[in-house]
Amino acid sequence: MQWDMEGDSAFVTGGGSGIGQAIALKLAEQGVKVAVADVDAAKAEGTASRIGEGGGTALALELDVTRSDRVNDAIARTHAEFGSLAYLMNVAGISQQKAVHEISDQDWARMIDVHLNGTFYCIRAALPLMMEAGFGVIASLSSMHGLKGQEMASHYSAAKAGIAALTKAVAREVAGSGIRINALAPGPIDTPMWRRGLIGEALEKRKSDRSKIVPMGRLGEPAEVADLAVFLLSNASTYVTGQVVGVNGGELMP
Repeated sequence: MQWDMEGDSAFVTGGGSGIGQAIALKLAEQGVKVAVADVDAAKAEGTASRIGEGGGTALALELDVTRSDRVNDAIARTHAEFGSLAYLMNVAGISQQKAVHEISDQDWARMIDVHLNGTFYCIRAALPLMMEAGFGVIASLSSMHGLKGQEMASHYSAAKAGIAALTKAVAREVAGSGIRINALAPGPIDTPMWRRGLIGEALEKRKSDRSKIVPMGRLGEPAEVADLAVFLLSNASTYVTGQVVGVNGGELMP
């Protein structure tokens, strides 16, 4: 299905791997020019190269989303090189498993900084360009755990809940400016971050144990999240804004 996005441009954080990479590749398939931003320059280059090999247009950017000055520069460069900025996709994130009483000040600050502050910095930098153009669509990665909470990851849950609230607030603020903003709330998705470096039997056991909790009986794939992201960014969802949309195999049914 075509989403009427050809020729537009997008800025994708966390685009070097996992869900971010899947979204960047899916956008490129629709003819979108994609700025692939990632804290790991080599991974950003890898995704951009795949887009180029497929006949698309991509720009690889090394970016730490916790640095607002660098976010501003990266988005300004994207707009200058592509001539526009139609879509912003906030995916960059980290994970950590710790009991709440073991989370240090640094752990807490880092989690909020990458997820919530990083998403805010990107939205703040992109909005003036979108408002000037009278069009723009933003989507950010929240989480199922930001809606229901996750044991051993209270800081992660809090950060993802913040993204959901930020999404709703900004959507109300800019709805009259031709700009839409939504969030995705994935459940367990088979990404490098979810795998936590496990391989072999240990990985298969983790996947099997986790799949038993999901009504559909399996983990999600990054491409399945990407399909939803592209739908929310595209003209197929022109009356959808301020929503937090689950993609979790039925594990959370609000």
